[in-house]
Amino acid sequence: MSIHDSQPKYERRIAPMGYGASKLGKMWGHLAAKVIVISGLTLSGSAQAESLTQMLYDVYDNNPTIKAEQAGHDASRASTKKAISTLLPQVSATSSYSYAKKGLKAGGSKRTRTSQYGVKASQRLFDGLQSQNNLAKARYEEKSSAYQVRNQERLVLLDAVQTYMDVYAARKMISLRRQHVANMDKQRRGTLARIRAGELTRTDLSKTNALLYRARASLEGARADLGGAAARYEALSGYAPGNLSLPRLPSRYVPKTAGDAERKAQNLHPDLRASRANKKASAHAVKAAKGSFLPTLDLSGEYSRNISSSSSELNRNERTVALRLSLPLFDGGSRLADVQKAKAKHNQNSYRTNALAARIKAEARERFLRNRAAQSSLRQANAEVKAAKDLLRGIRIEEKAGQRSFLDILDAEVSYLDARELEIYAQADSVVALYNLLASTGQLTVSGARKAKLRPDYRATGAIKKARTGSAKQMKPRKISGRKGSDPWSGLR
Repeated sequence: MSIHDSQPKYERRIAPMGYGASKLGKMWGHLAAKVIVISGLTLSGSAQAESLTQMLYDVYDNNPTIKAEQAGHDASRASTKKAISTLLPQVSATSSYSYAKKGLKAGGSKRTRTSQYGVKASQRLFDGLQSQNNLAKARYEEKSSAYQVRNQERLVLLDAVQTYMDVYAARKMISLRRQHVANMDKQRRGTLARIRAGELTRTDLSKTNALLYRARASLEGARADLGGAAARYEALSGYAPGNLSLPRLPSRYVPKTAGDAERKAQNLHPDLRASRANKKASAHAVKAAKGSFLPTLDLSGEYSRNISSSSSELNRNERTVALRLSLPLFDGGSRLADVQKAKAKHNQNSYRTNALAARIKAEARERFLRNRAAQSSLRQANAEVKAAKDLLRGIRIEEKAGQRSFLDILDAEVSYLDARELEIYAQADSVVALYNLLASTGQLTVSGARKAKLRPDYRATGAIKKARTGSAKQMKPRKISGRKGSDPWSGLR
């Protein structure tokens, strides 16, 4: 019975009662139905498997490496604001007060109080376009730092994908190998019984024991893999992994051809875009250095008022407007050295950008081909599992007919186990290879995702509280992916 079917049936059951009882029964029926619905939602939420999308959102919210890059971006934004301030007028106000007491020969003293206040403003009219070029340089550096945040985000999220799939594969491997150990135990007991019956020999028992020891050792190895992967998962997300599900691959975002992957990488890769921004910033630094050879023109104005209590000094107001032109003639080669240094930096950034563009282009093509190979390997693994399963079934039938030995069954079971393990690893590799491709083209990002709903989560909020304050007082909402049935990873472009 579904949740939606429970309410009408409950109401039909209490319908034969009297009017008052029926009214009361309906009220209790609605209340019971609401409790059932709420309980069902709670149970479904608690039993729901964690998705890769959810984990990536949490890693983006909690990861200190990304936070450090974001703090660096805030510093570059402050540098831009400082560069803007050089284009604006500078205004200052002054105020002073003095008190003097002077003794007289005739006796007594003379007291003088003097106060002065004024306002001064200055504006640089021309400085060889140094301020404008320094502002453009700061803005490109700010843009570069924003791309560096995105690049760090890309690297951290890719590490999160790898860790997620490591945990998923290790758990699948533990379940498979635990089942294999139980099967080998059963085989060993059956072998002993058949030896007593005279059907098998000690050779068959030795083979069974060897496979059993191998299965137990493999199970311990899988447990060790899970321990390391779970520790990395908790270090990235801030909480231990829950019930993980196999991610649905966001195939609609995958480039169709290697050339398409290269074009996307050239246009979207954040590391390359940061390098290009640095190149433009260094070009404006060269222009700013050349501007130091040109004259500077400043306009300043000042107003001051002097008030004195002495009759010998008159109160006075002063107004001053000045226009100042200065031209540097010789500084020992300092400005020329600054120009040469700026040009060398620009050439360095140009070479780095060209080398990075070539490397990113080659990496995008390689990741495209490796993703294609990983998907092919997954199809091959699925086919091998089916073939190994059919082989094991056929050999068991032939062994009962006397056409196969018991050792053939053991070999077939090992082949089937190897095929199942290969399938698990192929599943994990196919997911990681696809996200590697998306990361190489610059498409893997949370900050570019559409707005998501928010809900609190005790594990994510606990990790944030512990990392920030070490207490458990503040709560931070946890992002969840978009609407049901939407793309599995909305952060891609």
